[in-house]
Amino acid sequence: MYVRSMAVHPTARGQSIGKTLLSHVEEYAREHDFKRMYLRTTPFLADAIRLYERGGFVRTNEGPSTLRGTPIFT
Repeated sequence: MYVRSMAVHPTARGQSIGKTLLSHVEEYAREHDFKRMYLRTTPFLADAIRLYERGGFVRTNEGPSTLRGTPIFT
């Protein structure tokens, strides 16, 4: 399963909403028997990267390294 986009409004950050969203996405993936989840982000979104890493995501070399000129990683 590929998570294309996930965001929390700046005024709502710090309330564990991102963690809850990620948890719901993972639950959906398990219920639908997905074996793997992928997401991509930009290196400058440090808070998002920390959220994903705390959620158990690890970086991989799979996928593109840029999107329309913006650096990304999977």
